[in-house]
Amino acid sequence: MLQKNLSVNQLLLLGLATVLFLMAAFALYLLQDLSAPLPFEPPSPTSTITPPPSITPTASATSTPTHRTSYTPFAHTATQGTGTPPGTPLGTPSGTPSGTPATSQAASPTPSSTPSPTTPAITSTGSPVSTPTRTITPTPPPDTPTPSPTATLALGEVNVTGRVVRNGIAVAGVVVAFKDDEASRLDTTDANGNYGFVTLAPGTSFTLAFYQVNNPQLTPASEIALTALIEGDLPIGANPIQLPDLEVSINLNGVMFELQGPADGTSYSAAAISLSNPIQFDWSLYYQAENYFVELGASGSDDVSWNSAEVVPTNLMWDGTLGDGSHVTSGTYWWHAAAGKSLPGDYWFISYSQDLSIVFTP
Repeated sequence: MLQKNLSVNQLLLLGLATVLFLMAAFALYLLQDLSAPLPFEPPSPTSTITPPPSITPTASATSTPTHRTSYTPFAHTATQGTGTPPGTPLGTPSGTPSGTPATSQAASPTPSSTPSPTTPAITSTGSPVSTPTRTITPTPPPDTPTPSPTATLALGEVNVTGRVVRNGIAVAGVVVAFKDDEASRLDTTDANGNYGFVTLAPGTSFTLAFYQVNNPQLTPASEIALTALIEGDLPIGANPIQLPDLEVSINLNGVMFELQGPADGTSYSAAAISLSNPIQFDWSLYYQAENYFVELGASGSDDVSWNSAEVVPTNLMWDGTLGDGSHVTSGTYWWHAAAGKSLPGDYWFISYSQDLSIVFTP
């Protein structure tokens, strides 16, 4: 009897559990979205999966554009004139150049626009997206000389051309003077160091001269010749006449052409200088020079009071006798040495050292 009662209770509990399960299933059915696919149903082939949006980071550093640091201006023709700087050798035209020659200056150009820093876009994979390159065109300085047009030669005119170099390297913006049978005239070298003059007198003697006083832009001044010359006769039958390079440096191959004694400002008694008690002038070698000479003049004057004979060694003695035969008197004087050598084409080159002062007392 007890076993039969237990079986009936179990049947009642089983029926109650079944009813509760059916009610829960019916409630879930009422709550669900009928349009949604069942969990076991595969996705439709036309469905699209939308990935999460990519993030573009902002660059923290600001890019800085690179500019040209220098600009080489074109050369232009200087105003015609004559010039005689201190220490001008004999036979060189006298006078003062008309107008101030333009000098060459290195300047930093102003870009036409200031670029804004560009932040490259980054994809979700981290690969940079290419950014177009911006080109900056530098603006020349406003005082850049304009090259003069090539002159058209008239009948009988001949071009005289050449190059100015500093330790063998062409130099732009250098003022040089040329004299033949006409008055001295000036020109300024172009970007390749070239100058040009016109002559009507092939066969006559000429002088092509560089004066440091006309070219203060060349520094340091102690390494530039006080004066540098090419002399000779203009050849007949050539047009243009090509002259050898005009070297303006006195620091060649690491050797400086400079005065060594007497030291600057050294004082001597003029009365004590004689043939038996001379002054000795000394200087260093100039590269490939064939001979030397010394010039001396009163301070404040460009006139040469005395010039020595040409010598091969780098020293000579002076007994105090000036060019006019008189004996040196008290006062302050300048002196320098000059080095000479022959050039191809039967020309002669002379380079002058920087000046030193010497003082003579009674």
